[in-house]
Amino acid sequence: MSKKAQFVVIIIDTATDMEAKAKKFYSNLFLSEEIGEQYVSEKLSISELFKVQNDFNIEVLMIHENETSSSFLQLNSSRIFNEKIEASKPICIEHIVHLDVEEIQLLFNRAEEIAKQRKHDFIWVKIFETDLILKDTLIEMGYIIFNYSEAVAENLPVKKLFLKKEIH
Repeated sequence: MSKKAQFVVIIIDTATDMEAKAKKFYSNLFLSEEIGEQYVSEKLSISELFKVQNDFNIEVLMIHENETSSSFLQLNSSRIFNEKIEASKPICIEHIVHLDVEEIQLLFNRAEEIAKQRKHDFIWVKIFETDLILKDTLIEMGYIIFNYSEAVAENLPVKKLFLKKEIH
């Protein structure tokens, strides 16, 4: 069976698996287990993932191959969250945990399909500048870097980058 990007329902097994994958991913990305675990405890812990499950504006897409899950991301279509983005109906992709280029492409192609179906006109993405695989893959997929300033400053060793793509 081939890999597919699908919506996932957050249950305890899924949340436990996602938290573990996120800890490993962000510890490697930040070159610090302590900082990676701290970031995940604030953004992608089991309790945070259950909050996401109860927020109808946030959905999780995950790669599945047979019964095995791997890369995932969050889609955030909240009007309040997206209000500072100059577009009629933007959607944000954030908290991207990935294994390889193929899975990034599968996740983002599926996210773009969803955005088109829901008549979003703009996708914007939050990434960390040190995630060169993600950055290069997104640029190859037609995303461009843009300037954006978040209201909440995070105490992390790497800066965020923001990319965007218009949806037609």
